[in-house]
Amino acid sequence: MNLVKILLSKFVLLFVLPGACLANEHYLTLYNGKYTDDRLGDVLLSKPVDQLNSYLAVIAWSKTLPFKSPKHQWELEAQLGKHYRGQNHSELNLVAIYRWQKTPWNNILKTSFAIGDGLSYASEIPALEAASTTNVGATRLLNYIMLEMTAAPPQARDWAIVARVHHRSGVYGLFNDVEGGSNVVAIGLKFRYD
Repeated sequence: MNLVKILLSKFVLLFVLPGACLANEHYLTLYNGKYTDDRLGDVLLSKPVDQLNSYLAVIAWSKTLPFKSPKHQWELEAQLGKHYRGQNHSELNLVAIYRWQKTPWNNILKTSFAIGDGLSYASEIPALEAASTTNVGATRLLNYIMLEMTAAPPQARDWAIVARVHHRSGVYGLFNDVEGGSNVVAIGLKFRYD
């Protein structure tokens, strides 16, 4: 029952609420990264990460939501990803994102930091998630978290370099009793258009 409540709340957050709002800006993000089944905390703390010979290429479309300020903004993003080499399946993700975009050093290097939460659906059970020694179980539908940093010269208005952690997780067994997940550490480009 808890999973149903979570899925329902994510549906409202991802579809109903934004549907009532008009977008201010649109973004297209392209990124590519390398797979690891190490825990998210290890990836974020820069511990030695065991990256596997498996890659993910993603194209993501996002829009800002009207309730924003010069320092903060909310976004809605849809992603289409393709795993290759170590795995061969597609992935569809929908995510609500909070972005902090007014850093004290923006006049030197325009920077933003973002965190997002949503849902991830794989076209088949990911082979590396199923074979992982750090995971318990695997399934097609999992929670999705993204952590992102963008950087660009101050005069660049319409593009930025992106570093992103792309994370699928069972949320400690909440999704089909899956414990564990997977991460892709990626780099790419983000383009803004109206």
